[in-house]
Amino acid sequence: MREHSIKLTLLKIGYFILVLFIATFIVGQFSNADNADMSAPMAKAGLPVVALKSGGRDINPLMGYISKMDLSYFRGSIIPVDSSREVSYKVYTYGSPVRDLAFEVRSIDGKSLVENTSLTDYTFEDGVINGSFQIKDLITAYREYMLVILMDTELGRARYYTRLIWTEDDSRYHMEDELSFALAFSEATFNKEAAKEYSKYLEPNSEGDNTTFNRVNIHSNLNQVTWGDLEITGRTDPDIYVTDLQAQTGSYVLKYRVKVKDGINEREYNVKEEYRIRHTSDRLYLLDFVRTMNFIFDTYSYILGTDTIGLSISSPDIQLVESGGGSAFAFVSENRLYMFNNSESKLASIFGFYDSDNDDERTRWDQHSVKILNVDEAGNVLFSVAGYMNRGNHEGCVGVAVYDYNCSINAVEELAFIESNQSPEILCNYMSKIAFLSNGGVFYCMLDQNIYAVDLATRTCGLVVDNIGAGEYKISSSESTIAWQKDLKGLSLMNLNYRTESLKEAEEGELLILLGFMGEDLVYGICNNSDVGVDRIGNPIYPMNRIIIEDLEGNVLENYHPEGIFVSGVNIGTNQIRLTRLVKSTDNNYVSTYDDQIVSTLKEEGGSNTLEVVAVDVFEKIVQIHLKNDLKSGKFRVLTPNQTLFEGSRNVTPDIERDVDEKPFYYAYGLGGIEGIFTNAADAVSLANSVSGVVTGDGNDYVWIKGNLSRSNQIMAITRDAENYDNMTSRNSTAVCLDLILNFEGISRNVEELLAEGMGVVDILSSSLPDSRILDLDGCPLSTILYYVNQDIPVMVMLNNGQSMLVIGFNDLNTVLMNPQSGEVYKYGMNDTDKLFSENGNHFVTYIDKERGYR
Repeated sequence: MREHSIKLTLLKIGYFILVLFIATFIVGQFSNADNADMSAPMAKAGLPVVALKSGGRDINPLMGYISKMDLSYFRGSIIPVDSSREVSYKVYTYGSPVRDLAFEVRSIDGKSLVENTSLTDYTFEDGVINGSFQIKDLITAYREYMLVILMDTELGRARYYTRLIWTEDDSRYHMEDELSFALAFSEATFNKEAAKEYSKYLEPNSEGDNTTFNRVNIHSNLNQVTWGDLEITGRTDPDIYVTDLQAQTGSYVLKYRVKVKDGINEREYNVKEEYRIRHTSDRLYLLDFVRTMNFIFDTYSYILGTDTIGLSISSPDIQLVESGGGSAFAFVSENRLYMFNNSESKLASIFGFYDSDNDDERTRWDQHSVKILNVDEAGNVLFSVAGYMNRGNHEGCVGVAVYDYNCSINAVEELAFIESNQSPEILCNYMSKIAFLSNGGVFYCMLDQNIYAVDLATRTCGLVVDNIGAGEYKISSSESTIAWQKDLKGLSLMNLNYRTESLKEAEEGELLILLGFMGEDLVYGICNNSDVGVDRIGNPIYPMNRIIIEDLEGNVLENYHPEGIFVSGVNIGTNQIRLTRLVKSTDNNYVSTYDDQIVSTLKEEGGSNTLEVVAVDVFEKIVQIHLKNDLKSGKFRVLTPNQTLFEGSRNVTPDIERDVDEKPFYYAYGLGGIEGIFTNAADAVSLANSVSGVVTGDGNDYVWIKGNLSRSNQIMAITRDAENYDNMTSRNSTAVCLDLILNFEGISRNVEELLAEGMGVVDILSSSLPDSRILDLDGCPLSTILYYVNQDIPVMVMLNNGQSMLVIGFNDLNTVLMNPQSGEVYKYGMNDTDKLFSENGNHFVTYIDKERGYR
């Protein structure tokens, strides 16, 4: 009986185990099915591509926008049209249905509609639409407009934007000749014999780095430009972009890929070439050339050493962020994000719009940037993607997406999408300044030069500081601390991790000048009220008698206070601060003295996994990640995560408002895109001058253009007014110059009385010319201000001796100056003028009409 009972008990236990196993299996199946349904690969790109046709070529590939853009901040490419005003185009549908094609012509800021016409006359074959249209005679020659091509797609009404200019004649600003030269030059670099013909266009000197293929320019030698000893086994046809077009010069960008033999392997690189070319009746001149080359890292052909991951020929500025203990790190290569965990032999390809299954013009378009926010020991990564969304949930939209990669479930979840209607490249520029995630789950980012806080839990957005403005705030190296000031009586500090704010106040009789951060340490200056002066333009000078460096706990690390010497400006580097200094002269004015520097003795802390640049034979300088520990295995578990699915929207719409008249911004563009955004016109012009670019304002209008000059020009109306000016030599020279400017603009004011009341030059011009934007171009070189004289706008120059004069003309050899001291208008040698003005500080003031599009 007892034996029977034992058998029965064992049967019951066995039955229970069997039922438990079956139940666990069934639940697991449902659970796994549920998890599979909770995530999916990123959706493939669905929008067509529009290309414009010129000279038998496709140029300016245009990506579609589903959200409406603010065209005041959209530059993009440009297409010229000749006397026929005809535009030819192609639509590459990639198999997606399109209908209701149309085009619009708008003012350059997009606010005024010039023409709106449906497109019906086109052909469709093999997934490609071919057509052309004629723009009505409603546009003005030599003025830029925005051309918008529209179509209905599966994702909604899509818009494609490019600038357009009617040159009236058939020259089309010689774009075809210049573009043909750029393409021929590019082609010749792959043939050392053919390239000899183009060697005369190069200007090899010390500015060219002949030790790296990552960046080659017009100053590199011919061997470097022709790829040295690299064995290039293939290249793609270039995508062609016309980024700027003036009567005399054009800027062009070519983007393509090359394959390079590396041992038994072939590896791919992204290549971008930028050209600036000048056309004359005699010949073409290559004014600038830059080529960048960057390795395309992928999980199929990575390069491993004992304790290194190779990134071959790449920029040394690659993002690399590691966990606190260094066991995991993330890095960005060519807009694709990877995570590596050596202890678990994991390599995850976390994010990228292009991959082996999604590789065309739409996914490769590079108008976005990836920023790593945080990496933990398990390999979880928080990151943001800013700019144009090439595919996925927000395809065709512009904004900032914040994502969380969970390594344990190998999935990427969107936490928030911050919408924007500004151009992708402007948004990416802002994100490069600050994109920071606090310990409390608040994402801080810059939009329109202000810093916003987005709570990722509630998806609410607000300004951190109202009207913080460019130039009035500073950000620490880790981006965890910001400092700002609304006046010189104190400055505010905020720790973004804890959202704690503190105020540092100036002592009685002193002013406090925010200068920046050296790493995480705050740098500021102290100026006595009694030492405040005014420069020749009327702007205040704040000579600082002390420079203070403090840590974030308020401990003073450095108190720099030389006797009798004042600091007028600083340039903060990684471990040193360069000081521009002044002394008081016998007449109580400030004059320059020799510079000085403060050097940090603190050693910069490095990470466990670091980037290093190594010199090798054929590939010259290469970049690699040096690992904390030796590689555990030559093989890794490669992870390709899906995206977590969710219901509803995680969009965040920030409230951005700025009075563009009260607080104008200036946008400096180089050959390949935006270089910087400023509130100071002089800073924007100086940068654009150094990168052979242009400066635009808030309405997409030109503020300055590099080199767009006639052979000569003189403002004859001011010449005549000067000749008829009574008692010029006995009057205040600044008042005479202001009189002549205002008379030229049809304005009459008692300028001498305004100067006697203490008004500065900029204030007098601002109040007298309300429809103009006054440009304080202090510190810009002579060559930059000739642009305005070429536009028949006088430029006022202030000298250190208190005198003023006007620049009202120029030719190849001379400037034309109006000098109230001598009462004469005369020619002065260009080099002598440059020397005179630079020795006097290059103090320039001019203006532009807010409504006029200058060229």
